[in-house]
Amino acid sequence: MNDNINKMFGARIVALRKKAGITQEELSFRCGIHRAYMGTIERGEKSVTLDTVVKIANGLNIEIKELFDFQHI
Repeated sequence: MNDNINKMFGARIVALRKKAGITQEELSFRCGIHRAYMGTIERGEKSVTLDTVVKIANGLNIEIKELFDFQHI
């Protein structure tokens, strides 16, 4: 179950990032997250903390709930 949610969360970030027209490097800079760590999140290899969820939402300039709208992956 955790592996699946991590992959869905990562795919959602990728979709939102591409919709925003920014690179993974740009998003990681905006979030204050190392680029390599952002890559592991996007690939679903890491389970993130709530603090990181907030950073990603802020970096994408979206509401937190949008990160969990898995119907739009």
